[in-house]
Amino acid sequence: MIRALALDYGNVVSESQDTGCYARMAALSGLSEAYFREAFWRYRPAYDRGDLSGVEMYQAVLREAFGGGESPDSAETGTRRELAEALLAEDLASWRRVSRPVTEWARSLQGQGYSLAILSNMPHDFLERYGDSIQLFREADVAVFSCQVSQIKPERAIYETLIRRLGMDPSEIVFFDDMEANVAGAREAGINAFLWTGLDRAREDWASVTDPSPFSSRPMSEGPR
Repeated sequence: MIRALALDYGNVVSESQDTGCYARMAALSGLSEAYFREAFWRYRPAYDRGDLSGVEMYQAVLREAFGGGESPDSAETGTRRELAEALLAEDLASWRRVSRPVTEWARSLQGQGYSLAILSNMPHDFLERYGDSIQLFREADVAVFSCQVSQIKPERAIYETLIRRLGMDPSEIVFFDDMEANVAGAREAGINAFLWTGLDRAREDWASVTDPSPFSSRPMSEGPR
């Protein structure tokens, strides 16, 4: 029997990324949009794990592009650190929009008695800036953020952390993620995992594995357990 819904954040709980950020980052730095779409992924695992701050990550990205010296137009953009801070702000803000329909769906299932969990590769910087404003982060029964546990998807350990914190068998958990590797990792851990392609399909996937008789409902106003 299914007892819990677990959701990724990016492109699941959140709206799709505001990809206009890449043009703004290019304008700030003088680098190409394509460079930012590719370069920071080399540092992203360490960033999500909490081993690097966002400023350190973007300073490393800038060192790759410009070497040890100052970047072009430094009088306009300020110091290398100030540029890294500006790039980080664009990056983080591009993920801040939250899907109201997904939030309402998840909370409705929680109201029926299913446990609600968040499982996300999430850096400290985003949590510090926007975490308190995201309803599902506040109201989830369990929230596993990579930066807080020094584990990242699709590593097995982070799924085991989720299972342990929920206190249930992995076969009782349904997890949605927009990345195939993360879905595969969850399945290897025994979790019912589905690739997120949108809320309509998620409803169908959820219905395909859940008992038609929900748990006895609990008040929607009840806080995290």
